[in-house]
Amino acid sequence: MMKKVICLAFAVYLFTFPIHSEATTLGNSFSFKCMVITNGVEHEWEFSSPNEYEFEKGNTVEKGSAAKEKVSALFQHLNVSELAQVDELVEKMSTYGYKDVERFEMKWMDSNGRLYTWVWNEEDK
Repeated sequence: MMKKVICLAFAVYLFTFPIHSEATTLGNSFSFKCMVITNGVEHEWEFSSPNEYEFEKGNTVEKGSAAKEKVSALFQHLNVSELAQVDELVEKMSTYGYKDVERFEMKWMDSNGRLYTWVWNEEDK
């Protein structure tokens, strides 16, 4: 009898407060910043809401639509979410063409203003 009451209460809760699943995109994020160092060269992708994009490679800086394409493509490739694991992110960077990663940092602020940070160093392996 008690199990039925608990199950019924849980079902009412789920019906009252449905779980919303929203795809993570730059459009519903406040900010995104990813930095990777490979072969001594720093690469950085940045997004700040509503529409600021920047890509840096060493001393070269790109802004505007070219940077937007690069930042958006990386964000999508990494499949950024609160569940992401740093080792998986570093592996995804490798499959994106950034092999021999020396350092990886990523900060992402979701649409609710929650900040997530991932840091990985080759020396810490």
